[in-house]
Amino acid sequence: MDRSFDRVTVYRTLKTFLDKGLIHKVLDDEGVSKYALCSECSKENHNHEHVHFKCESCGQTQCLDNIRIPEIDLPAGFLAKEKNLLIQGVCDQCDQ
Repeated sequence: MDRSFDRVTVYRTLKTFLDKGLIHKVLDDEGVSKYALCSECSKENHNHEHVHFKCESCGQTQCLDNIRIPEIDLPAGFLAKEKNLLIQGVCDQCDQ
């Protein structure tokens, strides 16, 4: 089985999925991009301003869809385009 792939094609596909509202991108504490399926998004309404959690034990990053990122009043002249909030700790599976 040939395991080679074209990275450009993979990145273009991910960008298309992002643009269509099928997935969203999360940057973890190391600056690595992770991707997750969108549960409530569409191309017209791409809203994924929820908290993400990275487990220090297993390394998994997961969406906490029910915990929203709070509104932040920026100084005059500043325009937010994207918000990210990553919480690190130990997940419920590793804490047992």
